[in-house]
Amino acid sequence: MDEWIERARAGDREALAALWRSHQHLLLRYFRGRGSTQAEDLASQVWIDVAASLHRFSGDGDAFRRWLFTIARRRQIDAARRSVRRPEQLDADAGKDRPDASSARSIDEVGALDRALALVRRLPPDMAEAVLLRVVADLAVDEVARIMGRREGHVRVLVHRGLRKLADELAVTEESPAAINRM
Repeated sequence: MDEWIERARAGDREALAALWRSHQHLLLRYFRGRGSTQAEDLASQVWIDVAASLHRFSGDGDAFRRWLFTIARRRQIDAARRSVRRPEQLDADAGKDRPDASSARSIDEVGALDRALALVRRLPPDMAEAVLLRVVADLAVDEVARIMGRREGHVRVLVHRGLRKLADELAVTEESPAAINRM
């Protein structure tokens, strides 16, 4: 990955495309987990920001992922602010980010991911964000803390409590099929 970053910094489009391929699905999951109806658009904005400022970036693969999700978080906050100022009507299928027929993922996997992200969206916003950055984006606790502007201990607590709540929700839904309908 470090080689891709250096090549992309030097203007190599193939290297930037390789970075996109390795991180795009994580960005989409992050945005969908945050409840965004515009995950594709937000991810596109993130990649535009990356391409425009990659020449100023310095660091390894871990630093790149932290930087990428810092940008993603800022775009998510901007989108939330815009939606409050200018609410827009979206059609029912907007932003669902469904894979096309050529995708390697099966319909069951997509359904399971959708259900998991729906559960994460039910968490309080800070908790959901901490879980998404730590688990979905696979960032270290110190990286999540820097992105969220929190202390590491607070991030650990948020992730622990969030995962505990998710486990409790799953236990409830497994015990009672009717509980699934309430989700």
